[in-house]
Amino acid sequence: MQWRIVEKAQTRRAKEISLITPAGGGDIHVALGYPNTYRVGMSHLGIQLIYGFLNAIPGVVCERFFLPDEEEMEWYQKSGQPLLTLESQRPVGDHDLVAFTCNYEPDYVNILKMLEMAGLPLRQTERRENDPLVLLGGAVTLLNPEPVADFFDFICVGEGEMMMEPMIGVLRETRGRPREERLLALHREARFYVPSLYTPRYENGLFQGLQAAPGIPDTVEKNYIDRELFAQQDTHSVVLTEETEFGRSFLIEVSRGCPYICRFCTVGFSYPKVRWRSLDVLWRSIEKVAPYHPKVGLVSATVGNHPEIKELCKKLMEADLAVGFSSLRSDQLPDEMIEAMVKSGARSMTLAPETGSEALRRSINKRFSDESYFDAAERAFRGGIQNLKMYSMVGLPNESEEDIEALVDLVRKTRKVQRKAGQPASRITLGMGLFVPKPLTPYQWEPQLGVKEAKKRMQMVKKALGGLGGVRVTSESPRIATIEGLLARADRRMSKVLEDVRWDPRFPNFKKALAKHGLSFDQENYRRRTSEEALPWGHIQASWPKDRLLKDAQRAQREKTREVRGVAPLPSLDLGVGRDRGLSTSSSGSRSD
Repeated sequence: MQWRIVEKAQTRRAKEISLITPAGGGDIHVALGYPNTYRVGMSHLGIQLIYGFLNAIPGVVCERFFLPDEEEMEWYQKSGQPLLTLESQRPVGDHDLVAFTCNYEPDYVNILKMLEMAGLPLRQTERRENDPLVLLGGAVTLLNPEPVADFFDFICVGEGEMMMEPMIGVLRETRGRPREERLLALHREARFYVPSLYTPRYENGLFQGLQAAPGIPDTVEKNYIDRELFAQQDTHSVVLTEETEFGRSFLIEVSRGCPYICRFCTVGFSYPKVRWRSLDVLWRSIEKVAPYHPKVGLVSATVGNHPEIKELCKKLMEADLAVGFSSLRSDQLPDEMIEAMVKSGARSMTLAPETGSEALRRSINKRFSDESYFDAAERAFRGGIQNLKMYSMVGLPNESEEDIEALVDLVRKTRKVQRKAGQPASRITLGMGLFVPKPLTPYQWEPQLGVKEAKKRMQMVKKALGGLGGVRVTSESPRIATIEGLLARADRRMSKVLEDVRWDPRFPNFKKALAKHGLSFDQENYRRRTSEEALPWGHIQASWPKDRLLKDAQRAQREKTREVRGVAPLPSLDLGVGRDRGLSTSSSGSRSD
């Protein structure tokens, strides 16, 4: 079976187009992992950026590894072979550093699978002196890395570009020293978060904060790069491969951060003010890969807001390069973007209204009107887009039954716009998901809607639109969103739950593991946190201070109430706060999962 693993890795490598030439030899060997399959991992820009940055440092050899797909997993299990890297098929555990970049909380279980398959102890405290150090980076570190903190020796909180060289310097200087000394040096000299230097405190089953070791600051600072550096550096794919979600795409970051502060979204609260990359810098990068004729994927939280997006689209069309966009807003969708998509062969696009109600949309600070949405959809349909995908959430704070009805009405009206624009045989697909409250946003104290109530609201929409021709309604699993919500705001006790479910992370198994360790969805998801209680991510530097977040959450409620006087929120969202343990005193969806 081992030869099949090696053969598949070599076949993947042979099909890749590498824009960099990793050095041979080297004195520091890094295994860089993405906690999902090769196809999923290579569809994300983050692992490619770090792979390029590390291999550009003299003396560093960085190789990638991924969660084996179903076929590969069977081969590994039958052969007993430890997890191998892609480039040289070397055991992951034989490297000096094992690093993960993680974007989504549900992938935490995959990290544990991969550590186990690499033959490494899961917990930091169980690793031996000759084991590699294990690092976590990625988007999850900007919010709350605590659920997996016990599995990592050190964590890169924030943007990692400027931290790679100092990290390598410390690893070289401290080679051969005890692990504790090396980790302390990584904290003091390279500004990494070392979880073992912080001890969690609990009282009556509730988290009470982290106690920093003597001489260690209470707050973990985030690392950011400034506008000037971001504007000049290249942040794009360094490997092209057909085996991704987007085909052989060249992903290039056009901006970072977001000028819009949508209250449910982490981007506007996790990053400093938006940073743009100029058209000239972008085009120099695109010209490097133009001979390979890839599809150019423009990556940003708000691509249409780029000040030179029209000119960039025109240049891409003139160069006969296909283009895709990571995000679209109806109020930032110039005709040039539509034209570029259609010329690239796109016949479908996604515009997310987030909710059907203008009042609730304003409450979450998604400030565009229904008319703006209809205008963008009509221009897209007339421009050659046939099918429209709409995405909306249920369970948003301050949601009422009227908001659910408004979503149905928005879809019906959008379908009329589609017919009127000459696309009667085309389709609208509404996708619904359950809102997940995230740390460091104004909604970080909010309860998450229970699974049964979420299904009920989604079913209301499906039933109302069931007889409408040309409309298809889908919904993401509320259980998966509930697990995401559980992991997003948990403390270090969640590590025991993750260990228990890592090979079978189904919803019932999470419930059993939570109960085993004295936790529950009631406590973690379905109660409103008080403004006085300690939060597991309270030691992570916040872009907005606590009082400002609280005032913004109150403002969101006032804005919604002002717009829909006399319409009460749906009962299951009106959760009281028990003063003794902070648990809900009213019914919640948790009791009917």
